[in-house]
Amino acid sequence: MKRSFLLTLATAALLAHPASAQEGRSLGAAAPSTAPAPAKKPAVPAPPAGLGLKDGDRFIFIGDSITHACLYTQYAENYFYTRYPNMRLHFRNAGVSGDKARDVLNRFDEDIAAFKPTVATVLLGMNDGSYKDFDKPTFDTYAKDMSELLDRLKAINCRVIVMSPTMFDHQSWDIKVKEKPDYAKGRVPTGYNAVLAYYGKWLQQTALERNLQFVDLFGPLNTFTVQQRRIDPKFTLVQDGIHPGPDGSFIMAYSLLKQTGDTGPILSAGVRVVGGQWQPINPAVVSDVKGNPTRSVSYTVKPKALPWVQLAEAPLGAKLTNAGHTASQESYIASGLISGRYDLRINDKFVGTWDERALSVHAEVEEDPDSPTFQQSLKVVALNKKRNDEAVRPLRNLWGKQKGMFNKRESEKTAYDAWQTEFQTKRKELDDLAAKYEADIYQINKVQPLKVEIMPTPRPATVPPAKAAQQQQPAAAKPAAKPEEAKKAA
Repeated sequence: MKRSFLLTLATAALLAHPASAQEGRSLGAAAPSTAPAPAKKPAVPAPPAGLGLKDGDRFIFIGDSITHACLYTQYAENYFYTRYPNMRLHFRNAGVSGDKARDVLNRFDEDIAAFKPTVATVLLGMNDGSYKDFDKPTFDTYAKDMSELLDRLKAINCRVIVMSPTMFDHQSWDIKVKEKPDYAKGRVPTGYNAVLAYYGKWLQQTALERNLQFVDLFGPLNTFTVQQRRIDPKFTLVQDGIHPGPDGSFIMAYSLLKQTGDTGPILSAGVRVVGGQWQPINPAVVSDVKGNPTRSVSYTVKPKALPWVQLAEAPLGAKLTNAGHTASQESYIASGLISGRYDLRINDKFVGTWDERALSVHAEVEEDPDSPTFQQSLKVVALNKKRNDEAVRPLRNLWGKQKGMFNKRESEKTAYDAWQTEFQTKRKELDDLAAKYEADIYQINKVQPLKVEIMPTPRPATVPPAKAAQQQQPAAAKPAAKPEEAKKAA
């Protein structure tokens, strides 16, 4: 019986990041069965493609300490603030360290329903498995409580994105416990990563049956870890075995956005020579086209969004996912230039140099720190970091204390009642501060028209020394500044 279950766990772990059909064939698929096909169940309608956010949506992140940390949630918020600058979206972090699904149910009315969310992500399971080998009663409790949580979210008309538990890094755990034995707290998580894979596959099936969107976080984290350990055996995205660091959290945010179909280019605009004259390729966003046909051109472009900038604190996560290119590509085109090298300037700011072949495809700038849209996006990121550091995380700490006091509400009623007064006062102060920062963000994230100029590179080149040195850096140092031709056609 035990062996059979271990095989089930192993299968779940392998399936956590599905292989392609071609990979399946390479493993040697069994010959087709000649047995009669089972009766087909009624088709389950597919969940909606993309997040389909709309003005006024109230987005809540429900979870445990991984959510409480305000990392993947903050990176996702940055994406939404810059991708949808003309919408007013409202975000709430509802993570509490140490939470299981039952703890979320205990605070559901006050912490979740009171926010009146229209969209929610649910990330639970790391604590629910109790850091031990698979145990059927423990799993049954998790399945029951998660099902009740999904029912209660449905009852308040909230659209739900179910997310798998993240990975448990046994290698990092062993190192951490060896350095600090007390960190284990008596937990013996042998095979726990496989247990989390099992929980995740149950969640995926549950999401399918309920017609909910599902996001696999477990698979990408494990896959990147295995790939990178072939290069560096000490590599990890989960430094303490449990909580993904900034790079791992960036991968989580990217997985949420990518798997729900919310990523894609933000701008591909430009001009081309037609009948001896410059003409806009996409007149809806390009205007005021001027210049010498085949030799230079300027135009005004009206972007609808800002790039999801590479975060300084998560450069590896951005590099591994290629998030700039795949999630928010911003590119400029000039087709019909004569042979030569050309400078691209945006709002009178030098951005880079490309040749005519690269410009006829596109000059990609979303990760270029000299781009005006990159600089504007950085301001949004900085302000949202202050919002999380000064308001959101302290508020979640407050809710963590509230959980401890809630468990004493009967045994220490007087202390509990006094705490409630303090809790409500501090909670309002932090909620108000978070709302103020959010309002400030919506004042600085508005996208303005850009003046684009493409002109022959002067001889000698006018590239500033610092910029020239920067362009010579390897791709890892600056993704948009790969070896010369690559930066010109990234």
